[in-house]
Amino acid sequence: MINSFTISNFKAFGAPQTIPLKPITLIFGPNSAGKSSVIHALLLARQALDNGGNLDVFKTEIGGDSVDLGGFRQYLFRRNRNPNGAVEWRASLDAESLPERSRELLPARNVEVLLQWKQPLNDFGELVEGAPPAIVTMEFFADGESAFRLSRRPDRTMQIDRAAPAILANIAGAILENHSIGPADLAAHRENLSRLLAQIAGEVRFDGRDFLPMRVVSQHAGESSRGSSDIMVALGRGTREEDLAGTARLFGPRLIGELICGMGEAFSNELFRLTYLGPLRSYPARHLAFAEDHDRNWKAGGGYAWDIIRTDDAVREAVNRWLSGDVLKTKYRLEIRTLTAVEALEDPLRDTLEEVQIDVVEEGHPGGVDSSGREHDGDLPVYGIPDLESEAARFVRELRRRAHETIKELVLMDIVQKTAVSHRDVGIGVSQVLPVLVHAYADRSKLVAIEQPEIHLHPALQAELADVFIESALGEQKNTFLLETHSEHLILRILRRIRETADGELPPGMQSITPNDVTVLYVKPGAEGSQVVELVPNSEGDFDEPWPDGFFPERSKELF
Repeated sequence: MINSFTISNFKAFGAPQTIPLKPITLIFGPNSAGKSSVIHALLLARQALDNGGNLDVFKTEIGGDSVDLGGFRQYLFRRNRNPNGAVEWRASLDAESLPERSRELLPARNVEVLLQWKQPLNDFGELVEGAPPAIVTMEFFADGESAFRLSRRPDRTMQIDRAAPAILANIAGAILENHSIGPADLAAHRENLSRLLAQIAGEVRFDGRDFLPMRVVSQHAGESSRGSSDIMVALGRGTREEDLAGTARLFGPRLIGELICGMGEAFSNELFRLTYLGPLRSYPARHLAFAEDHDRNWKAGGGYAWDIIRTDDAVREAVNRWLSGDVLKTKYRLEIRTLTAVEALEDPLRDTLEEVQIDVVEEGHPGGVDSSGREHDGDLPVYGIPDLESEAARFVRELRRRAHETIKELVLMDIVQKTAVSHRDVGIGVSQVLPVLVHAYADRSKLVAIEQPEIHLHPALQAELADVFIESALGEQKNTFLLETHSEHLILRILRRIRETADGELPPGMQSITPNDVTVLYVKPGAEGSQVVELVPNSEGDFDEPWPDGFFPERSKELF
């Protein structure tokens, strides 16, 4: 997973600011300091990935109407004073996320990518009017050391400028391991092949339209971009050096391209894990089953969450535990009612009624015994049904079986009054928190970015929401949360759980959490751009370093 990302020259941030990602990362700060910009930097990268590398981003698909970056000239830091500036985006991930072949060629624990993009300049150093921004340099790092550096060419490809000798030596080793070469000659051949690979690495070019390298468009001998890199070439004794050189020229560019594309694929996969919930959640129509207008805010506004609750029994029950249990203590429960058209029931209703066995004894008929064995005096009509309950159950089963077109409608049951109500009939806080709960209960192994998860919630429930995030991040679902918030109750509950875990006093059923599982970021505005200050909690549920001025009111410190 992505361990951290760094941004510079983006919106409120000038100098590079690093955002570490723990299972729970909380972003605090005053209004307009740049808290949302942290999340927007990820959304921008995801949009560029989804949209063919376009970096002149206004609204993003994943952000809906909640995010409008305004295009490159708008999100560039100090755009008017820095028109030639370049945005930098850097990300780090565990090397175990790489494809297996890439891990073999790049033995490392951590891999990073650094992208720099700007608006093109002409030969006189002037901005090219109307030209879209484009990535000008790209660099990969392995355990902090530069592995490959690429730059943009006039034909809109990205070409390798520099490759680390150690990485080329690994690729040379991969070529040599398929040939029977004695130990005495192996080191010399490896050194010679490494030098040759350094010369021919520049032949590998990647499609510059991609946000991350995914396709090789030019390489030695016209090899295809993602073809097999199996090396099966016979070597003659007298021409071994020449044959090795030929093998290197044939397969070296392919292995280099495969390695770099593998790194691009790993970072792309991590960005595809990103999901986002904006600060203003949708307020769905009264009848959810008939709401088919999935607009651009369907995801970012949380509208899709109601559909998940309606169709996913497990998620619905999890939300119900939060609604009607000891947490929220409301009198409501989410339930499903099956709807069908009256016309669709006409035939099965008539047919089923005809199958009911009823014995009728007419008035004035002599006394006797009906078909079910019950005695009657014959004075009044007697209607005999063998077993009323079983007939009723059979009647319902038959209607359900024959009603082919049914719709599941989600309702809130007032469990006190035993009345079905709509979400439109209860407080707005419920509608705002439900999408947050769906992310926590339905997402798995996702990077979940949420702005103001606590909005419209009572302070006590904001604290309870912290337990939901802890369970979702550190329990079976293994989600990573990036939360932009103003809630002191959220962080105070998390710090309390850290302290209880360390002291062995965690309440039964609660997920344990350590200081390594959470980080707190304070976005501090400044004259030269905002800064991100990281605060790492300790096992006592406090911070070793002093809180920044204005982090929380002084009274909050007394709550520790």
